[in-house]
Amino acid sequence: MDLTIEHRPLDALIPFARNAHTHSPQQIAQIAGSLREFGWTNPILVDGENGVIAGHGRLLAARQLGLTEVPVIELAHLTPTQKRAYILADNRLAESAGWDQELLALELAELKDADFDLALTGFDAGELEKLLDNVDSDEKLQETEETPAHDAADEVPEAPTVPVSRTGDCWQLGQHRLICGDAADVELIAALMQGEQAALCLTSPPYGNQRNYQNAIIDWDALMQGVFAQLPLTANGQVLVNLGLIHRDNEVVPYWDDWIAWMRAHGWRRFAWYVWDQGAGLPGDWNGRLAPRFEFIFHFNRQDSAVRRPNKTIPCRYAGDNRHLRSDGTSGNFREPDGRKSDWTHVGQPIQDFRIPDSVIGIHRQRRRIGAEIDHPAVFPVALPQYLIDAYTDQGEIVFDPFCGSGTTILAAERTQRRCTAVEIAPAYVDVAVKRFQQNHPEVEVTLAGTGQSFEAVAAERQPERRDTR
Repeated sequence: MDLTIEHRPLDALIPFARNAHTHSPQQIAQIAGSLREFGWTNPILVDGENGVIAGHGRLLAARQLGLTEVPVIELAHLTPTQKRAYILADNRLAESAGWDQELLALELAELKDADFDLALTGFDAGELEKLLDNVDSDEKLQETEETPAHDAADEVPEAPTVPVSRTGDCWQLGQHRLICGDAADVELIAALMQGEQAALCLTSPPYGNQRNYQNAIIDWDALMQGVFAQLPLTANGQVLVNLGLIHRDNEVVPYWDDWIAWMRAHGWRRFAWYVWDQGAGLPGDWNGRLAPRFEFIFHFNRQDSAVRRPNKTIPCRYAGDNRHLRSDGTSGNFREPDGRKSDWTHVGQPIQDFRIPDSVIGIHRQRRRIGAEIDHPAVFPVALPQYLIDAYTDQGEIVFDPFCGSGTTILAAERTQRRCTAVEIAPAYVDVAVKRFQQNHPEVEVTLAGTGQSFEAVAAERQPERRDTR
């Protein structure tokens, strides 16, 4: 088949009298603008007698531009019936195509930045405004992520030189409980939980065999095995553990490998591995490496348990949109292996309001002053445990944190209307967690379990002893 392009007089071309596809004056003007900008990128298709098969809009635009000749391709091989069918198909098939809205918006935004006249793309002003608004919203969100809003809950009080709390103290902070002691102590955990079980263990232990924040060298595997051997969780409980990288002798040390193997040998499933994106990397020389900006979150659940699906907590950008639906109400969702569409794909329904959270969690690290004397190595923002608690628990359920530190998980549980049971081995950091909770929730009563005394009353009662220890 010879598809040679040739130029013919415009007046010699004969439009198809029964062309069902219409062209408004506005569209003809758009096509004319496109021809001026881009030239003839798509010749008119004609039959063996100069009858127009495809390109009626371009023909009208050429007349408007005052052209005398136009490029054509002759399709003389088509029968009269094929010609009539192709005239319909040429227009209808193009209408059936869809748009990737995100890519479309990005393309338009970049063209706009290049000072290109977007009217030449064929989109009207209303469409362009809506598409570009979406990009502007994303950019504003990105700016927000780059400069996160101040969260007062992330402010951490000074660690006391002589703490009020003692090993064995269990503080009741409203609906939450915080006990001072070793999370590997079976009796201590029993006293903390009071016969209840948690739906989620969410914690951030010390990272590897290094000094902890009490300046003691720890056997990390022994520490982890002691704590995780007796987690007070429901049968379907989830375990989320935040760990960061360690480098020694110019290599990354996968210090968690033996612990993960131990977890698997003791009935835990290595279920998932998430990334906490902490935002822009820290300044400095990192010995040839790119600036660090992430840590990991390891996800475990019991090997014999059913999978607990995360809550859908992230608003969908196109919530309620039904442009993905076909005219018969069906949609292009994923299918089962035998071709059937499953119920979970919400066949024939508009896009849902919320979706499951992402496995890369973009929440900025704590960058503010956290107390002149504080040396806890893993103070993370309240928004991080809040994100995970929302995903894997329901309101009223218990979150267990065996390495409580400055009390971040407790604050996240309070925000999300969950209950937190927490353990902290260092009395000074028990004090920090209590004071931090009080400065954020002064209306909530904090008492010592067993006596009902307030933190201030216990501090006053123990004042002589604390003075003697200085």
